[in-house]
Amino acid sequence: MTSISIIVPIAVCALYLFTFYTSGSILIELFKFKIKNSFVAIATGFFTFFTFISICTFPLQLIPGLPYVFYIYYIFAISIIYLVFSFIFMRFWLNTNFFKLDALFYFFVLLIFLVINYFSYKYISNENFNRHKNALSILFWLKDNPVSFFDNSTLFNFLGFKPFQGWYSFQLSLLIMVGAETYQYQNMLVPFMLIIDAFLAASIFLTIMESLSNIKFVKNKAFLFFTSLVFFSATRIILWYYNYSIWEGQVIFIYLIFYSMIWILRYTTLNYRERYSTLFIGLVIGGYISFLWEGSYQVLFLIYTFLFTIQRRYNNNFTKDILKIGLFPLIDFLFYNIILQLYFQVILFGALLLFMFFVSYLMSKKYSAITKFELFLEQRSIFAILIVPIILIIISIAIALGLNQNFISEEYNTLNFLYIWYSFIKNEIARQWISFILSMIILALAFAWVIFRKNLRSNILTSAVDLTLISYLTFYNPIVMNFIRYIYSNMIVSNELAIISLVICLTNSLPFYIFNKIDNKKVNPLEIKIIKKYSRLKI
Repeated sequence: MTSISIIVPIAVCALYLFTFYTSGSILIELFKFKIKNSFVAIATGFFTFFTFISICTFPLQLIPGLPYVFYIYYIFAISIIYLVFSFIFMRFWLNTNFFKLDALFYFFVLLIFLVINYFSYKYISNENFNRHKNALSILFWLKDNPVSFFDNSTLFNFLGFKPFQGWYSFQLSLLIMVGAETYQYQNMLVPFMLIIDAFLAASIFLTIMESLSNIKFVKNKAFLFFTSLVFFSATRIILWYYNYSIWEGQVIFIYLIFYSMIWILRYTTLNYRERYSTLFIGLVIGGYISFLWEGSYQVLFLIYTFLFTIQRRYNNNFTKDILKIGLFPLIDFLFYNIILQLYFQVILFGALLLFMFFVSYLMSKKYSAITKFELFLEQRSIFAILIVPIILIIISIAIALGLNQNFISEEYNTLNFLYIWYSFIKNEIARQWISFILSMIILALAFAWVIFRKNLRSNILTSAVDLTLISYLTFYNPIVMNFIRYIYSNMIVSNELAIISLVICLTNSLPFYIFNKIDNKKVNPLEIKIIKKYSRLKI
């Protein structure tokens, strides 16, 4: 048995990185984003690529009897379309200079993440690739079998696998491309994934630097660069340590949620309002279903939180922003409920999708009606934020009392992510009480934050805290989770990934808030600038 040469995954990786980079560069230019470091485009192209896969795959699944191998080759077709698209608009990326200082920064960060991934895979992570390899082997064996929404007797439905999980189909397309046998899967996928992850993480890091840094002094900028790099590198090592999987898409899902949050922070903290930011955020989030289709409700909750985060910063036109963000994820969510045959939710969210189109039409014809809604949210923002969590908490407590449930019990503890995270506490009673008390303290802090938040100006930290505490208050506290699990029991499994994304966003935004504040104090707003060589074009 011969193994695949390391040159093969590197070559395939280079092909896809070229695709992600060029398509991302085109989108950045089309959306007119002010981005200095061109390598930010890799993350842009990566996430939108999988959104395109997800959205384009849904109609095919309405055609019964298509073999799964069709979906695999469909990935090839999409990749080719992306390449053609990239070459048609090559003028947007042909000016790349790999010897610029920005490029050197990127390759420095990339080298760090390559080293982290290699040593984490070898010495830190206990994740077993063999389990993932077995899943891919089964899917490859079933590739000629038909896939259907409506036939529960198919092996795919029996095994619980859905073709729109594009991350699996993407990996299988790579294996078929190079003609890999089962015993060669590890030789192909492990190097490919480690390299792609490093490029993606480095691109996300530079997106954070581009979006959140507002520093004028070079010394402060250098300190911020290395401090934030330490924070983000530590985040990646922790994900390795706790065995969050690259292969199965968990880490990529965390990246996607975190990346969309960074763009929300960018949108709500810049001194100007980027017109296409929210459309781009929706385009990014729309690819979540390729990596973790069980995370649909978490994405829906995230969009709900985005509404109030944007509304805190902008008093008008935030309805239009939410429509742009929610379009692609809501299409995903609609198909997700069709798959699970949850027809009440299909009707509910189908009606919501139609309502979004109606609101879009109304905004073009009679915006005054939308203005009244936005004015109401502005004047009654505390009421608007608190009404949903209060209703959910009351319903949950009523259910608990009606069923005689104990809030300090083994069944209830599984709803509290703090209880799961505090597994290092060996005394079970102490673990239960500590996690319960802390969860109630955070809940009280969230209520207090919502009430007094209006007195604070919007900045990086307040927007990050908005995302975290409003999400916890409305959806992720154990009291509300007691009610939500009756609607969708599988949500508990993927809750942890959404909460981790919120924590990562909060911790990684903290250095930017501190250094921006320090730097702004040093800047003299009354300083007079003397223009020695006047040019109207430079003004």
